[in-house]
Amino acid sequence: MQYEILHPGLNALVCVQLDAYEHIQAESGAMVSRTKRVQVETVFAGGIWQSLKRWVLGGESFFFQKLHAEGGNGEVMIAPAVPGDIKVLPLTEGQDYYIKRGSLLASFEDVTLDTRMQKISRGLFSGAGLFVIHAHGQGHIAISAFGGLLEIHVPANEHYVVDNGHLVAWLGDMDYRIIKGGKTWVSTFTSGEVFSCEFTGPGKVWLQTRNPQAFGQWVRSFVPVRGGGFSIF
Repeated sequence: MQYEILHPGLNALVCVQLDAYEHIQAESGAMVSRTKRVQVETVFAGGIWQSLKRWVLGGESFFFQKLHAEGGNGEVMIAPAVPGDIKVLPLTEGQDYYIKRGSLLASFEDVTLDTRMQKISRGLFSGAGLFVIHAHGQGHIAISAFGGLLEIHVPANEHYVVDNGHLVAWLGDMDYRIIKGGKTWVSTFTSGEVFSCEFTGPGKVWLQTRNPQAFGQWVRSFVPVRGGGFSIF
């Protein structure tokens, strides 16, 4: 199995070359195209119980697409629903990732996906939600972002602060805490940066260059108001 990210950036998609009988699991609706030998099957990734947990608690797709090559080699292309970049991350024994809801695109090889509950404070204010996707096993996962996707390496005992609207994923052995966005509560609320996530190294964290919530508010500012007019503020 081989993977290649095409058109990296806002229009990224993953092209996967499958040998006979190999398969990947992708988010429902992620498939863009496939060769004839690639078959599409709906599955419960990790079983019905794990799928139910991811759907109800993590906000992820209840069903996954199992895309497998039958009778020979095949090719499939997958892409996220929103415009943004994609990264394929490796998984080995003893290593795991946490991914915020909506950012897991696909898993390859022997990857196990389940749902983990965060502390209440993290769930309410981190932007990742109370329940996050936990990926472990051996293989690779593809994560997607709204906008560009940046990988940040945090050295041992160093701290790195990520705005809660830009967090995508982080290594499982990293710890973080919720902090206020500004130096004081007045500056916190007037700056628009209310809460952030402070990670402690060593480890890696992935963030997106655009904030979906802020973008949604910007779009709503153009929605017609009463009387048929438009608001731009």
